[in-house]
Amino acid sequence: MKKTKRIMVTVVLLAMVIGASAQGTTSENDSTIRMQTVFLESGGGSNGIGLNYERRLKSDPRWGWRAGVAWGYGMEWISHVYSSSERIYTGSLGMNYLLGQKRSKLELGAGVSAGLYNSHFDIKYYGVSKENKFGYYLYGNIGYRYQARNGFQFRAGWSPVTGLGTKHGLKSQADVFYLSVGWSF
Repeated sequence: MKKTKRIMVTVVLLAMVIGASAQGTTSENDSTIRMQTVFLESGGGSNGIGLNYERRLKSDPRWGWRAGVAWGYGMEWISHVYSSSERIYTGSLGMNYLLGQKRSKLELGAGVSAGLYNSHFDIKYYGVSKENKFGYYLYGNIGYRYQARNGFQFRAGWSPVTGLGTKHGLKSQADVFYLSVGWSF
């Protein structure tokens, strides 16, 4: 378990270091990089469905930060006697780096998502019990980004997720894929 965490963290950090040291000639005047983006995301840092805002740094537009809010829902039906469901309300913060010179780019990033996990457990003949708790997880992004000239943006990729097994963190690791569409301006 600990070895898997170390490998995931190492892969994300290595990808960011390689991205930071890569030679790129993308300039602030490059029409393929717009300074602000609003996008809907499924998976990744948003966990469920999220609305995010991203801003590129003026000093080097290959670097950017993002912030968003998200909602997720999951249900598990084990038998006619027991079922559970969970509603997740989170906020996320992250940084990313873009590699590439045209409209198609490699996106490398990392961030944290934290929020309220509202769990419902339904045991037939016993009733429903509810539990609210705070939780968080760390995520990385390794994916493809397409930026059209008119502002349309598409992102898809892989997002390793971990809570480092701490008291309020996700208890395990997960491989989550993400997909998003948005508009840059």
